[in-house]
Amino acid sequence: MAPDNVPKGKWYLTRPGVIFLLFFVLGPLGLPLLFRSPGFSKTWKIVLTAAVIVYTVYLVFVSLKVATGLYENIK
Repeated sequence: MAPDNVPKGKWYLTRPGVIFLLFFVLGPLGLPLLFRSPGFSKTWKIVLTAAVIVYTVYLVFVSLKVATGLYENIK
């Protein structure tokens, strides 16, 4: 459910919208949406920011590992 203070039609400021954008579309570029969203408390904003940073670092590490493996196979 969207909080009462989210303007109608702004799905990207609702809790599910922000979480979807953070973890599946924008990654760390979605953090400004998180901080603009009135649906999260300050504590949740900090927790989600840390989670997005960890998730992004993990994805970069896995991508580098896959790229290195592909490079070794081509070589």
